Amino acid sequence: MQDADLLQPGFMVVHGNRLETLRQLMVDWMRGHPLGPLENEVILVQSNGIAQWLQMALAADPEDGGAGIAAALDVQLPARFLWDSYRGVLGRDAVPEQSPLDKQPLLWRLMRLLPELLEQPGFAPLRRFLADDTDCRKRYQLAERLADLFDQYQVYRADWLNDWAVGQNRIGLAREGFRPLADEEQWQPALWRAVLADVGMERLQDSRAGIHPRFVEHMLATHERPAALPRRVIVFGISSLPAQTLEALAVIGRYSQVLLGVLNPCQYHWGDIIADRSLPGVSRAGTILTCSISMMSGPPMKRALPISVVAGWICLKSRLALIY
Repeated sequence: MQDADLLQPGFMVVHGNRLETLRQLMVDWMRGHPLGPLENEVILVQSNGIAQWLQMALAADPEDGGAGIAAALDVQLPARFLWDSYRGVLGRDAVPEQSPLDKQPLLWRLMRLLPELLEQPGFAPLRRFLADDTDCRKRYQLAERLADLFDQYQVYRADWLNDWAVGQNRIGLAREGFRPLADEEQWQPALWRAVLADVGMERLQDSRAGIHPRFVEHMLATHERPAALPRRVIVFGISSLPAQTLEALAVIGRYSQVLLGVLNPCQYHWGDIIADRSLPGVSRAGTILTCSISMMSGPPMKRALPISVVAGWICLKSRLALIY
């Protein structure tokens, strides 16, 4: 058993084709490399079911492969952990407890703004959709979908939102470069600017898109682990992660031990077996893989490919060459 004070920092990606085997590896690693008596084990999962399954394996008797107890476990969703890390590293005064551009407050803000915007040029698609909305049900459904859309844009396509905020109605694509938005797509940047005007342009820096670059820059500039970050982070049972989250885990791995378990059914390089149309301008040594999906007749929204595709050859831009 390794001394708790000698925990080696680094970013480790472990592949396996059976989730049970990966779970056992995580249990063996935590048992063989324990934290201090008063430290919590931070585990990132995508569901409570996966968390309970991992805890049951930890609590199993040692002769059955467990640790005999499952205690001092801090199980979180990746998004919550990331926001808490932002606040802990950059300071609670610099990062609010909740962003005004988070999904839930954004939903109600859109509910209020939509009626005021429908008569403006460019909002004809939304005006047609809400034409017979007598009980506001369709407006709520639309606001809910739009809040979710803008929330994902902040994670996956912050560059689009930055362009829209300064009046550039375009989207950046991997192969084609910048593409101007068609007339029927103009409502999305106009709506985003209306949201920012209502919130206050200065609050854009309080969104995830504004805070994340500051966090990465701070972590690359510091020379020791911030006290707010745990000494170890285990990521288990997550099928996909945004590039933003992978980037944050990579810089955290400079001073903490980050262990990422990847369910990967293939021993070969995934980039060789994915159709070309799913790999827009990506080379084997390229950046995080993304592909496009369409929503509500608007511009395509980028999302992360399954983590089994990504994690095998993570390359998070040249400035993140330091991945352990």
